[in-house]
Amino acid sequence: MEKLKTYWFKWQNLSGYAKLMFLQAAAMLLLIKIGLTVLPFQTFRRLFHWLTETKAMREVSPVKIEETVKAVNMAANVLPFALLCLPRALATKYLLRRVPSLSLEIGIEINPNKAFEAHAWVEKEGKVIIGDWSGSVSYQRLWVWE
Repeated sequence: MEKLKTYWFKWQNLSGYAKLMFLQAAAMLLLIKIGLTVLPFQTFRRLFHWLTETKAMREVSPVKIEETVKAVNMAANVLPFALLCLPRALATKYLLRRVPSLSLEIGIEINPNKAFEAHAWVEKEGKVIIGDWSGSVSYQRLWVWE
């Protein structure tokens, strides 16, 4: 019950834009989780590409980008199932689909002493906006999903 009160208090303090972004992020994360679970990856990828394809590009302020990323992370932490890096990156990519120079990157950790570990993140003009990692880890890009 205490956790519910904490979430309610946080919700009350969000701006109208932040509440809208949270709801959109939660809906996208849910749809992405379902899509990744029930569809073959190639089918999901084609569908996601079709949904995110747009010719109407526009710049968004760094504050709006930051609020969108915060909403995705907050929704991913509240939903009752695991939402790791790929669903978060996909939701961010969808919500910011009109922002130019945005790419979804997928890579593997470069560490011969560890088992295979993949990671997904989103970059804008070479800067990671969601899915950042610590400086002690290094990833080799395998695929860029623009």
